[in-house]
Amino acid sequence: MVADPSKNEEWPTVIGQDATFKGELSFQGSVKIDGTFEGSISTPGKVWISKTGKVKAEVQAGTVTIDGSVTGNVVSEGSVVLNTSCKLKGDLSAGKLKVMEGATWSGRCEVGAGAGKAATATPAMRQVADAASGKK
Repeated sequence: MVADPSKNEEWPTVIGQDATFKGELSFQGSVKIDGTFEGSISTPGKVWISKTGKVKAEVQAGTVTIDGSVTGNVVSEGSVVLNTSCKLKGDLSAGKLKVMEGATWSGRCEVGAGAGKAATATPAMRQVADAASGKK
């Protein structure tokens, strides 16, 4: 069964199918990427790259679900799901990993307790968390 993040999920931030975004994306919540993104993504929340999503970025997130294509390393303290239509070129580090039949991936892998701890340690993520909590 393919993991479907659209079930019972709210995606307050969406990069639409007709959008192209380049830069650094840091946030506290969740993002769905239907369009093209290039740069870096940093969040303690959720990232979903849909079937139409094309990402060239380093991704550090609490959880990551990939249905589209990603070129870059993925780090998650939580889980990473590579669904049937996923095309990943890059290294992966995650607490848990689920690879669906049909997904393609080339890169190295580290999975298990502590494997994705770097996701919560980046300066950008600390700034986002501090801003959300009111710390200066």
